[in-house]
Amino acid sequence: MIRGTMLACVGALVVAGVGTGLSQATAPGSNGRIAFTRYELHDTPLTSHIVVANSDGSGQRTITHASRQYEDDQPDWSPNGSRILFERCINDQCHLWTMRPDGSQQRRLSPRCPANPSPPRCPDDTYPVYSPDGMHIAFTRYRSGPEVVMVADANLRHPGAIGRGVMPGWSPDGKQLVFVSKPRAFPAVFVVNADGSGLRRITPWNLRADNHPDWSPDGTRILFGAGRPDHGNLFTIRPDGTGLQQLTHFSGLTGMSTGSWSPDGKSIVFGTVVGAVNRPGATLNDLFVMNADGSHRRPITRTRNYDGSPDWGRRR
Repeated sequence: MIRGTMLACVGALVVAGVGTGLSQATAPGSNGRIAFTRYELHDTPLTSHIVVANSDGSGQRTITHASRQYEDDQPDWSPNGSRILFERCINDQCHLWTMRPDGSQQRRLSPRCPANPSPPRCPDDTYPVYSPDGMHIAFTRYRSGPEVVMVADANLRHPGAIGRGVMPGWSPDGKQLVFVSKPRAFPAVFVVNADGSGLRRITPWNLRADNHPDWSPDGTRILFGAGRPDHGNLFTIRPDGTGLQQLTHFSGLTGMSTGSWSPDGKSIVFGTVVGAVNRPGATLNDLFVMNADGSHRRPITRTRNYDGSPDWGRRR
């Protein structure tokens, strides 16, 4: 189970003072604000909130304030910038929510759970992402078997299974989905038609591509993270599996939080411990922006907490 493996890694990292975060898909347009997750690691128990900021890191504003023990994560802007999807988790049980960009009008989308729920009766919903027209949501659902990529309407009604895997992302035309699956010893990135047909693997098995893929706004390339746990780098590849390019060349511990394309396709935002602010005994990601070819990397957050799961929205 990919999510189970990831959660185990998160637990190990939190002991050292770090969480994990992955990104969502990006709607084409003019560059707007960035939404991301900030883990308040100085708190006990672990708590995280959704933060929005300008693309240079200024104007940071925390927009969710869930109670302790809750973790708000995986923000995703709607194509028109009017809503943000996110997941809210407690005790490894996650549900999907939506809200306005100022944090108001929070509304739960996942079905309510019965008293004393068990996984077969109460689904675990994660990694939500709006379709390019804003009419559908792709997400990962776990009950008791393998994680499954699902597609539902914008209110999470009428969900249908697309295939086994996690961390879906839409193509800009809404006709295809990209996601991570692990049918063998190592995970890989797959592309599938939005109706579940035409499944194909696009990354080599030995690359160990395991972080949330993000389709470029012009549809020509897919961004993803790959490598050993917490020692990964960012890559891009064409949707047909050709033209693999490595964007970052970090060595050692990277704590890579897979990136998000800017809506104009010229930049990428991502999280890493490389060059981040660290407190003694802890390794904490900051967010960085770089050009789409991997050049000119510069920080946009500098905190003693952990910043990850960035998603770059379009200007309204």
